[in-house]
Amino acid sequence: MSVLELLVVSFAWASQPVAPARQCEGPDVDPWVTDFRSRVESYDALYQLAADRYGPPTECEGTVTMEFDGARFGSLVLGFPGGVTFAVETMPPESSVTTLRAPGAFEEPELVRRGLEDYASGRGLAIDWSTPEISEDAGEVIHTFWAPEPGLNASASLIFSGDALVGVRMSMAL
Repeated sequence: MSVLELLVVSFAWASQPVAPARQCEGPDVDPWVTDFRSRVESYDALYQLAADRYGPPTECEGTVTMEFDGARFGSLVLGFPGGVTFAVETMPPESSVTTLRAPGAFEEPELVRRGLEDYASGRGLAIDWSTPEISEDAGEVIHTFWAPEPGLNASASLIFSGDALVGVRMSMAL
């Protein structure tokens, strides 16, 4: 499967609500999931935005989806009070999709948008925020902004239901 095909699949996955959660800790959990969750909670600024606004996650689901060149890849979905979810999916060789969703809309959409802009900047991405590519998926309108740098396949998206901001997404594929 090509990187582009993986991104298409992951975009579809990332736009879906979280499934009933399994634990991300314990003897039956793959150590990759436990380590990945720890790294996300320690270093991911979009996760931190969610934790600061909604408190600690109450649900967790993680899975290893593939191995490539000796490295493991997978997904992690953390659920917060009020149905808010934070999801990260990694794909080979160096691709990821990170999504923060609030099913009833974010209470402070400008704070969340600024959080996405800071998140992109913190990852060294120069996103062109001036002209979105607008699409629709399952009744939601998605405004996608791209990094203009050749060879870097990076985008940031604002996801709307009506006029309400219900999700933000950052995607990178090297």
